[in-house]
Amino acid sequence: MHPIRSLGLSKENIATSVFLLFLILVTFIPRLFSLTSHWATDEDLWMKRSRDFYFALENGQYEDTLVAYHPGVTTCWLGSLAVAFTSRLGHFNAWYTPSQFFSPEMLARIRLPIAYATGVLILLAGILIYRLFGRLLAGICTLFLTIEPFLLSESRRAHTDVLTALFLFLTLLLWLCYLEGKTRRPRRDIVLSGVCFGLACLTKSHAGAFIVFLPLMLIWYHPQCRIHWSKLVLSVVLWITSTLLTVSVVWPYLWTVKFGNLPLSPFLFVGGGVILLWSWKKFTQESHVKFSKTELFQIGCCILLLSISTMFAAKLVISRMYSALTISHGIPCRFLGEIQRNPGPLFFPVMWFVWSGFLTLPLIGFTIYRSFQLRLKDPTVFRVAAVTFVIILFYMVGLSYVSKKISRYIVILLPSVSFLTALGAIQLTKLIQNKILSYFLLGIICILQAVPILSLYPNFRAYHHPILSERWIEENTSSITGAGIDLAADYLNAKPNAERLRVRHTWFCKDFAHYFVGEAENYEDDPSNLNFDYDLEYLYDKQIQQNPTDTHIKSINNRKKQQNKIAVPRELEHIIRLNGVDYVWIYRMIKPEPTDNSDTLSE
Repeated sequence: MHPIRSLGLSKENIATSVFLLFLILVTFIPRLFSLTSHWATDEDLWMKRSRDFYFALENGQYEDTLVAYHPGVTTCWLGSLAVAFTSRLGHFNAWYTPSQFFSPEMLARIRLPIAYATGVLILLAGILIYRLFGRLLAGICTLFLTIEPFLLSESRRAHTDVLTALFLFLTLLLWLCYLEGKTRRPRRDIVLSGVCFGLACLTKSHAGAFIVFLPLMLIWYHPQCRIHWSKLVLSVVLWITSTLLTVSVVWPYLWTVKFGNLPLSPFLFVGGGVILLWSWKKFTQESHVKFSKTELFQIGCCILLLSISTMFAAKLVISRMYSALTISHGIPCRFLGEIQRNPGPLFFPVMWFVWSGFLTLPLIGFTIYRSFQLRLKDPTVFRVAAVTFVIILFYMVGLSYVSKKISRYIVILLPSVSFLTALGAIQLTKLIQNKILSYFLLGIICILQAVPILSLYPNFRAYHHPILSERWIEENTSSITGAGIDLAADYLNAKPNAERLRVRHTWFCKDFAHYFVGEAENYEDDPSNLNFDYDLEYLYDKQIQQNPTDTHIKSINNRKKQQNKIAVPRELEHIIRLNGVDYVWIYRMIKPEPTDNSDTLSE
C-alpha cells in the first residue's frame, strides 16, 4: 500500500477509477461487438443513403445530400465515414454490386461509427450529470443509460432514433447545468446546447418539438433560479443562433439552396455569425443585461429572418414531415389483440412498458414521490426531476397523437427515463442509514436492471419486460423485425450442400438473403413457384394475417406484406426462439416421391 499512498491515491479514488473503467467497458462492449447480427428493417435504406451521401460529398454535388426527409444528416455523416474508409481500402466493386455492398460485413462497418458515437454521447451525458449531482448519480445514470434495453438495441442499428435521443438529452442537460448554476462558463454551455439541438434536428425532425418545450421550462424555472429575465432572453438568442448555424454548417444540402438566383448560405453563415458574436459579447458575468428597444427589435427581426430562411431552405423536409403527422404506416401492427394501422394513443405508453427495465416503472414512481417530498430540502433534485418527467410526458403525448406510429419512436424518451430510474435508485438507497446495506441494495437494483437485457447479447431486440409472458407478447404486440433472421440462416448454412438449397421466404424475412449462402427468394416475386427446399415464416407474418380493423385510416400504401396463401406440403423442422418467443419458423418442403410407371407402361 505504500507505493499507492506515495502516488496520492486513496481507496476511494481507486474505487472510482475501477468503476469508471467498468462503465466504459459496459458502454462500448455490447455496442461494438457482433455488429453483423440481426439485420433490421430499414438498415439497407440507411446503408444506401450513407453511400449516396458519400458520393455526393466526393463529387461536390452537395444538393444530393438531401437523401431522406428525416433528414438523417448525422447518421449519413457517420455512415459515410465507413463508406469512405472502405473506399480507401480499394473495395470499389462493393459500390456497384448489391450482393457485396449489402452484406453483413458492410453493415457492421456502417454500424460501427454510429455505435461508437452513441457510447461517447452516453459518457458525455454522465459528465453533465456529474456536474449537476455528483459522481454517484452520474455513475449509476450512465450505467442505466448504457443498459436501457431499447436504447441499447437501437444504438446498434444504422438508423436515426438513438442519435436523436442522445443529442436531445445533452441539449436538456446543458440547459439544466446553466439554469441550476452548475457551470463556470455559461456561454459555452448554451452554445454547446444549441449545437446539440441542431444535430438532434438534423438527425430526426421530431426533435424540433423541443423548441415548444423550452419556453415552458424557462417560464417555470425563472422564479426559482437566480437568472434575470434579460439574461434568459439573451441565452435563448445565443442558443437559437448556435442551433441555426449548426444546421447551416453541418448539412451540405443547405449550402446549395437559392432564393431565386440569390444563394442563401452566405446570408445564413454571416447573419448567424454576427448575431452569435454580438450575443457572446453582450453576455457578461453581471446579474442582468440591458437592452435598448432598438436592439431588441433588430435582434428579433434578424433571428426571425434567419429562422424563416432556414425553414425555406429545408422546405422539402418540412413538406415531407406532414405525411408522418397525418398518414399512418402502410404496414399494420398488432396491438392489444387487434390489427391496426394507427393503434391509438395507448400504443406508446404500453410499448414503453413492454420494453422497459425490470424496475424502471416503480423506481420512476418513487422518484416522483421522493422528489416532491424533498422540494424544500433539496430543490435541485425536485426541479430537475420535474423537468425530466414533464419532457417525457410532452413527447409521449405528442407522439401518441401522430398518425404514423412505430414502436422505436419511444427511443427519444429513454435517456430521460434512465435518468429518473437512476435518481429513484439513489434516493431509495439513501433511506438506508447503513452505508454497506445501501450499497448492497444499489448493487441488487443494478443487477436486476442489467442481467435480463445483457443476457440476450447480441439479440437485444428480443427483450421484453420479464413479468410479461411470451404468449402475451406474441398476441398483443408487434415483433421487432430482424431478430432471429441471421440465426435462421446459420441453421440452414450448416446443412450439407447448403449453397444448393433454395429457400422461399416472406417479405419480413427479406434480409435473410444477406446471410444465406444458398438461393433465397421472396414468394412475392413468383407466388406460383413451388420449386424450393425450405419455407420461412416470421412472427410478424403470423401476427397480421387478418385485415386491419381501422380500414378507413389513410396509410402510405396498402400493400399487404404477408405470407403466401398457397397451400404447400411442408413440415415444421426448426423454430428460432429468442427470450422465450418464437420468431422464425423453418419448414421443410415435402416433395412427392417419384412414381415407377414401368408396370403401367408394359400393360
